[in-house]
Formats: sequence, C-alpha cells, structure tokens
Amino acid sequence: MKTLYLHAGGSKTGSSALQVFFSQYARALEQHGFAYKNHSEVRHEYQITSGNGYALFELLVSTPDNYCINDVIMSYFGTCNCAIISSEYMQHIDSRQIDRLLSATFILGIKLELIYFVRSVIPFVCSAYDQVIKRHGEWRSIDDWIPELGTLDHIEFLKRVSDVVPRANIHVFNYDSVNEHLVDTMLQVLGIGDHMKTDARHKQRRVNRSLTNHERNYLRDFNRRYGGQFSEEVSDRLIYSKPEYCSEIPYISDHSVGILEEKFQADITWVNQTFLDGRDGMSISSSHSAIRKIHRDIMSANELEQSDMHYLVLEWSIERIKALQKELDGVYRSRSFRVTYPLRLIWRLIRRFMVSSPRKVKIRRESSIEQRNREITEYSVPRLGLIKDIENV
Repeated sequence: MKTLYLHAGGSKTGSSALQVFFSQYARALEQHGFAYKNHSEVRHEYQITSGNGYALFELLVSTPDNYCINDVIMSYFGTCNCAIISSEYMQHIDSRQIDRLLSATFILGIKLELIYFVRSVIPFVCSAYDQVIKRHGEWRSIDDWIPELGTLDHIEFLKRVSDVVPRANIHVFNYDSVNEHLVDTMLQVLGIGDHMKTDARHKQRRVNRSLTNHERNYLRDFNRRYGGQFSEEVSDRLIYSKPEYCSEIPYISDHSVGILEEKFQADITWVNQTFLDGRDGMSISSSHSAIRKIHRDIMSANELEQSDMHYLVLEWSIERIKALQKELDGVYRSRSFRVTYPLRLIWRLIRRFMVSSPRKVKIRRESSIEQRNREITEYSVPRLGLIKDIENV
C-alpha cells in the first residue's frame, strides 16, 4: 500500500526549514522510497518557500472534480511507494475538503498520515507578530495588535482534522520541545531517521527567522512611514543579510498575557489531552526556549547597527530605481509605444483645440443661408492658436 505523508505546518513551526531540507535531499529521500515532487527550485539554503502542496490545496478548495484530485495526488509519488507533501496552505482546508482528501486517498488505496507541529501561545504570537510586520506592513505595537487575534490556526486545524481523520493517523508534536532537532523528528516519523545520512548543519538551519529588536523597530517605523507595499522586500533584505542571527522576543504586557490566557487556555488543555498525552504539551508561555536566548556560537542579535540597516535599505532602493528605469526604457523602445505616442499627441492637440474654441452666442435667429455663409467664412480662415499648436508638435 502507498502512503502519503502530509505535513501541513503549522504556521511558524519551522516549515520552511523542513521544506528546504526536503528539496535539497529529494534524491536521497527517493533512494529510501520517499518522493518529494512538484516543489519549486531552492536557490539558497535560507530561502523562504511554500513547499510543494499548493496545487493539491487549490484543487481541494476550488475544483469539485475528484478525478483531477486523484491525478494530482498520484503525481506526488513518481516511482515511489511513499510521498511527502509539505505545505502550510493545507492547514486552511475545512472539514469538507479534508473529507474529500481522505476519500480520494481511500479510493486510490493510499494511507494518509498527517504530521503537524504546534507551538505554545506566546512564542507563536510573537513569531506571528513579526510575520505580519515582515509580510503585511504592520507597524503597531504587539500590545495593540494582540486584541485582534480571534483564533489560533494550530488549534482550529486540529479541531477540524480530529472530526475526520482517525486519531492514529495524526502525528502532533510541540515545536518548542523539538525545534533543536526538527529534521530528526520528521525523519523518525517517516521511519528513516536511523538510515539516512545528512549534514548536521542542514538539520540545524533556521529559515524565515523572526526579527531582532533593532530590525523590528526599524521595520515598524518603515511600515508606518511608507505603508506595507515594500515590507516584504525590505524585511527579506535585512534577514538574508544576517540569516544566522537569533530572534529576540518583543515585550508583552501583563494585560496582553491575560487576554491570551482567557482566550486560549481551554483550547490548549484540549490539544494536550487529545494529541500530546499531557507530556511536552503546549502552554501559554514556553520554558523550553526562554525565548531562544541560547546564542551558542551565533553572533549577538544586537550587532546589526542602525547604520547597517540604513545601508541595506538604501541599497535595495537603488536596485528598485534601476529596475524601474530599465522597465521604463523597455516601454519607450517598444513598438506599441512608438505607434500610440503620436496618436496621443494628436488627440491632445484636438482636445486643446476643442477646449480653446469660444462658444458662439446667437443674438438673433439666422436664416439658413446666412448661417451657412457665416460658417464658410469662419472656418475657411485657420485659427492662429491652431497653427501654433501644430508648429509646437
């Protein structure tokens, strides 16, 4: 029987790092019988990716044709008996779509194994806050942003899944407990942890890291001044320049912590009892990472000076200007522009002529003969303004 391992996230639990690993070790995985197909090319080891599951996600949410879904599912296997799909998009499918996926795998004779990582509330909220700064132009303080949180993706997805997928086929892990050996945890679920040779450096790599305090303050000010249009590009420039830096947790007031406890404590208890057997469970805060004040051999996150960030953003601005200039040059040289530009000048001339023509006020009713004679006389003599307009063109 074929087996489909679906890694659906959750958000801010190292998904990009796992996806980069899957992509770089795709051939090695295939030698052990696991296919990782339909993924985009990873150009560097810290690249932020969305995995290889978007095609299946899009079909599940938009296409009623089950045959299309079956074909896409089979495309992930290649010649292997096991396939890996990794995409955080999959955590957003509803119960009906989960049921369609389960039905499709049953018809195809495929066993579905779901892998999901959860995270304690405050570490998740802090990481999610940095994500909306980096990707969506957020500039408010975290205390102003927290009251808008309605639900947590991790908990809501597990509630939907638990109604459809058998409990034995759901593998849930607390990211705060396994983040130092995330890849090893995944390989153990696949059953090849003791057999696959990997570079230890690749296992410990962090992708799409959260922000340092300096970076967070700088990006918030940038977003406040210029909006969120360029927040993703600027944040990528800062993060890719120093991908090895440790993130720093923003300060959260006691009032905001109380809001989180009131909203999510009951859900946390349910997740721990249902999926984590009460061990290494979720909590409001996390004692595992403190939050990642373990710097080891990593440079201090405070070493990125304000002047360095100004330089990086200036460098990005110059690149954007050059790219825009190149794009405009291409427009000016295009055939369509050479054809339409004279026509636009002619239309502008006609409009100026029409606007500048004085209104004719009739004092008395003219006979048809008088009116015709006047019009012939009036329009047979060129207007001086029109002659000048033509000369200017």
